[in-house]
Amino acid sequence: MRLFPSEPVFTGLVVKMLSIVFVGMLAGCDVDMADTSDSAPFRRGVHSLLPPADGERLATGVVEPEKDEQPIEFNHAIHAGSVEDGGMGMECQYCHSNARRSPAAGVPATQVCWNCHKMVDSTDRPALEKLAEYCGASPGMPDCTNDEPIPWNRVHDLPDFVAFNHAAHIRLNEDGEQQVACQECHGEMQTKGVAERESTLLMGWCLNCHKTHPAVNDRYGANAELRRAELKDCYTCHK
Repeated sequence: MRLFPSEPVFTGLVVKMLSIVFVGMLAGCDVDMADTSDSAPFRRGVHSLLPPADGERLATGVVEPEKDEQPIEFNHAIHAGSVEDGGMGMECQYCHSNARRSPAAGVPATQVCWNCHKMVDSTDRPALEKLAEYCGASPGMPDCTNDEPIPWNRVHDLPDFVAFNHAAHIRLNEDGEQQVACQECHGEMQTKGVAERESTLLMGWCLNCHKTHPAVNDRYGANAELRRAELKDCYTCHK
């Protein structure tokens, strides 16, 4: 003798009961489901999963290049550009040293900038004069006297529900090369001036990279396809 109805019938009863409860809840609320005003609690239309930004960018990425105003117009081309093109050929990780060992790439402390620029004449060079002001120092002084960091505006800023680990992406392969070059996500910054957003940084863009990037084959070999399947798991990026 069965104490409960068969599974399909039982499932149907549960769905009907939940529907009745839901309709009853709505009936007890003074809500106009057709209301499209901004004040409506259940406004129809296209909705975003992001909370209201109140004027602040939550940074989901943009398709077209976009520049943010920075306290100092840092010129990437001068620092990271090739020597043949008039640059100094600095590696990205000289300034963004946290990228190879932590999730965030980070920005250099003011003292790191001053270690080089204390030996450079800043006369009639507005950017260097601003650096000296932020540092609270002057040419010839070995250390900054101001511990307050430069208030850079973040250029690549993912939402809090996205977990991106720089160290996992740029670790070196057997040939001593980065598995994923910084330029693949950030663009050819060694040819740019002030940093700008060029990649979309949207989920589909990341998933497509996980699906096709040769670094997965190089690192996982025969298990590459298994790893690609794991990389599609939601928990990989939404921990």
